[in-house]
Amino acid sequence: MAELRYLDDDVVRLYESGQPRKKENLVATLFWGDQVKVVRPGKVEIARRLWDAAKRKFTTKVTECALPKGARFRDKPLLKVRFIDVGQGDGAIIETPAGDVILVDGGEEEHMRRYINAAFGHVLRSKPLDCAAIVITHGDADHFAGLTRVVNAQRAADSPLVTSPLVLHNGLVKRPKASAAKTAFGRSRVVDNVAYATQLEDDPRDVPASSRNQPFNDWAEALDRLKKNSKGLKVRRVGYGDDPFSHLATDDFTIKVLGPIVDEIGGKPALRLLKTPGSSGLSASHTINGHSIVLKLTCGHVRFLFGADLNEESEDRLLTHATSEGLSLTAEILKVPHHGSADFSPRMLEAVKPVVSVVSSGDENQTKEYIHPRAGLVGALGKYSRATVEKPLIYVTEMVAFFQRLGTIEKRDVDPKTGKVGKTAETINNAYRKTTFGIVHVRTDGERVLVATHSGKDDQKESYAFHVDKLGDVTFEPETRVL
Repeated sequence: MAELRYLDDDVVRLYESGQPRKKENLVATLFWGDQVKVVRPGKVEIARRLWDAAKRKFTTKVTECALPKGARFRDKPLLKVRFIDVGQGDGAIIETPAGDVILVDGGEEEHMRRYINAAFGHVLRSKPLDCAAIVITHGDADHFAGLTRVVNAQRAADSPLVTSPLVLHNGLVKRPKASAAKTAFGRSRVVDNVAYATQLEDDPRDVPASSRNQPFNDWAEALDRLKKNSKGLKVRRVGYGDDPFSHLATDDFTIKVLGPIVDEIGGKPALRLLKTPGSSGLSASHTINGHSIVLKLTCGHVRFLFGADLNEESEDRLLTHATSEGLSLTAEILKVPHHGSADFSPRMLEAVKPVVSVVSSGDENQTKEYIHPRAGLVGALGKYSRATVEKPLIYVTEMVAFFQRLGTIEKRDVDPKTGKVGKTAETINNAYRKTTFGIVHVRTDGERVLVATHSGKDDQKESYAFHVDKLGDVTFEPETRVL
């Protein structure tokens, strides 16, 4: 009888059953804590969702694989966090030790949808991926337009890709013309020479379509679809100190909301309008970035800080606010704010003291080129990482991806409905294709941490393991066990 087990080795290569352990027979490389279905002694079943180019859809392929000799299992699941390469944007997936899945942002394009199809093939073969929550840290398209694609996608005919009973956001809804800070999010008010956005929304669908920008209109339609496919959907605005994840907390696992910091103006919630760096002028973009939802995860001794798109002004305010309440921002794993922008606070990095820093950034096209991450930020990460760690880890999602050089190619449009290839061709010189997306995997049991990434070779991975004691002291292991 089939049995579900959790791997207790760091890197495990699974080859097709009955075939030699050669590269061409490699089916999957799994990491510490991954669940496998043991169908008979020494054999596991792997379900993969693969893209069928001819049929233009995902199909499920089930393969029996041989377990390596000496493979070990553990009884308890781990906390698993994946930082997803979504191009210029943010996207992460949290799997709690209890098995609850939380999506934190989703980029702008199709990357998150495709990754969910690939990573959760064992679930999607029979049902949608049910997420405990979907978190939109703030309303910039490079953080949530990809979630619109995820919610609108289908696992199969008449079956959604994902469902969820809870969507969290920061309450700011962008207007069609969002360049002027005082009108970018609806009503605003000045009190004691400080300007505030006072029209915070519990549900973006409460704003008329004519008063939302296009990404928010698309998202509103997706929320209607999510409500139809999910039971009792709640769309909720959150800020510092709110506890929307209390139902997921255990003695060894908690999630706290540390941002945005919400003020009260005229008895109602409001968010301060933030300024352009080095200027007294108000900035709509810095306001919506600076008021991102910030999450702090704690699993045993190990802490994660998700910095979303915080900037220097909001980081300093968060640091001051947290310090006044006796809350430490120290974390072993930091999702670096704002894709590695130059607009950061060294004081914030000094307070976090990360061991592992993950920058989510990548090129899409020239209009989305912001030179991320900035060299000064990368240098600061090295300077302010945990002082007791000789070699702190700094990742950039684009840098752990792999690009295959194609040379000169002809690009032709394909009709999405018929699949027919157009006659007109565009010649592209020095073309590249991204064959491996840059996923940073972080796994922990509350004391031991594994960080692993892929490469251009299916059988080649980079991984590091370290331990965190109750005082926050970190000790790296000399090497990782590979089977």
